Amino acid sequence: MTPTHRLAVVVPVKGGPLAKSRLALPEAMRRDLADAFARDTVAALRGGLPDAAVHVVSAHAEVRAWAVEAGCRVPADPGGGLDAAVAAGLGSAARAGSITGLVVLGDHPALTAAEAAASAGLPTGSLVADADGSGTALLVVDLTTGPPWRTAFGAGSARAHEELGYSPARLAAPGLRTDVDDADSFASALALGVGQHTAAALGRATLPGVQATIHEPVGEHPGSALLDDGRRVEVPLDAVVDSGLLHLRSGQRVHVELGDDGRVATRVWLSGIGPGETIR
Repeated sequence: MTPTHRLAVVVPVKGGPLAKSRLALPEAMRRDLADAFARDTVAALRGGLPDAAVHVVSAHAEVRAWAVEAGCRVPADPGGGLDAAVAAGLGSAARAGSITGLVVLGDHPALTAAEAAASAGLPTGSLVADADGSGTALLVVDLTTGPPWRTAFGAGSARAHEELGYSPARLAAPGLRTDVDDADSFASALALGVGQHTAAALGRATLPGVQATIHEPVGEHPGSALLDDGRRVEVPLDAVVDSGLLHLRSGQRVHVELGDDGRVATRVWLSGIGPGETIR
């Protein structure tokens, strides 16, 4: 007889060609990275919560296949969006006998096992917001109440979940709170350190150009970068205009291509992402 897991984790994974569409990258690279984000999320959850059952909900066969290999349960995705997928996962967990469900989206490549373990101590009805405070990094759901379990994932979900009765909880877990949706959040995850699957996906990308560190931030005004050989180069706005990286922060690691004089960057992209055909 299969043992009952009192704690369950539900991880909805979008997958497919539209995954992480806000990353200005070629489709194949986006899909590869999105898959790696989900794998690292699940690996951290299983490592930190070894006695919890992990339910991965996805409509895509590739995701379902690796989730089974990782020891997860894979309830069918009913379609209808993220909240419907979460509801399917919570229902699967409740039917298996779990009494508490943690909901974590599959886009936390910097999540650690220690952070996952810490999340188990939160009371039911808790909400952990993401790093900017507007999104939801974690929900703790009481499965004993029975369906429907109401969730409101999407833009502004932290406030929406508060309106549904969830209570904000403080948790010192930067990896958990860093969900990757765009270039800036990806840079934050890279700064924290990502899991092995994301690192491997990045390693498969060929990165031309010169490595550098942003010195003066690039935002509303041009900035500068320090090359690894110590030279300072200008970073004009048009070097990043098509990249989605218009808020490069001091200390951020980047790759640059230089003009003929070697003093001005003509293209800039995040270290580890690669320019492909669309990053400039």
